[in-house]
Amino acid sequence: MASGTASGLTADAAARVVAKAVTARRPRTRYTAGRDAALIVHLGRLLPDRTLDRLLAANLRRHHPKQPSAARRGRRVGRALC
Repeated sequence: MASGTASGLTADAAARVVAKAVTARRPRTRYTAGRDAALIVHLGRLLPDRTLDRLLAANLRRHHPKQPSAARRGRRVGRALC
């Protein structure tokens, strides 16, 4: 099963991590699945929290399109609807 994004993790690989966590005799608090998750853990040790948050938010914005503004959705902004 080779379905995954170009830099993502396949479902089989993620399932192996979950299975390991569930069946471990002494499970760890956190498990990383994939290269990106391990990188984030290492960056979290090096960077201040706010810097890491900005970095992660910028990465997430690439994957989620902008939401239309309230005015374009037909809602009134700043006034109560009566």
